[in-house]
Amino acid sequence: MKAFVTIALLVGGTGVACAQTQSLTLRDLDGKNMRTLSKDEVTQLLPGAKMSRVSARGNHHVWTNESDGKFVASSDNMGGGGTVIGAGRPSTALGKWHISDDGRYCVLIEWKGVPTEEWCRFVLATSDGYYMTRSTSVGTERVEKFEIKK
Repeated sequence: MKAFVTIALLVGGTGVACAQTQSLTLRDLDGKNMRTLSKDEVTQLLPGAKMSRVSARGNHHVWTNESDGKFVASSDNMGGGGTVIGAGRPSTALGKWHISDDGRYCVLIEWKGVPTEEWCRFVLATSDGYYMTRSTSVGTERVEKFEIKK
C-alpha cells in the first residue's frame, strides 16, 4: 500500500508540474532574462537539435530536427484526453519543420487519429531554458517550455 501511495504522489506531483508549465504566459517569464532569438540564432540552434516538450494534454513529445526539414515525432500519450485514439500507448508521427522569414520555428506533425498539428512560434531564451510563443508583444500570450539540445 505504501508503494501505491508513493507512486500516486509522484504521478500526481508530475501532473501538477506539467499543468503549471502549460499555463504559463509571456508575463510569467519576466525576471528570467527573456529575449526573443533572432532568425540567425534560430537558424544556428534548431537544425539537428533534439526537441522535447509536454503538450497541453500532458503528452511528452520528442523529435530531432533533421537537416532535410523532416522529423519523426514520438509521444508517450500518457496525458489526459479521455477518448483520444491511442491514449496510453506510445505513438509516432511524421513531421516537417522550417524557419519562417520572420524567424519563427514552424512545425507540421501528422498524428494518427487526431487532427494534424501545425504551428509557428517565436523562440525565447531565458535563464531557465527555452520557451515558444505565438506573440512576443502580449503579456497574456501562452508560452510553452521546450528542451532543445544540440
